[in-house]
Amino acid sequence: MRDFENALGQYILYRDILQLANKNYKIYLAIRDTVFDTFFQRKSIQAVVKLQQIEFIIFNNEREEITLWIH
Repeated sequence: MRDFENALGQYILYRDILQLANKNYKIYLAIRDTVFDTFFQRKSIQAVVKLQQIEFIIFNNEREEITLWIH
């Protein structure tokens, strides 16, 4: 949970700074597929993700490949 708190705070901060600077960049939160398949399936976490409109890159660490983009 602490890692999610830190990542969420950074995600929101960077997203807002880019928005305030009128930069038209998208940012994504990169997460291991194993974490996405467990931690991010909790209803409370899904509610926060929806509320904050978080976009994800899901990756497989062992194969070193992106497995899913969530916009």
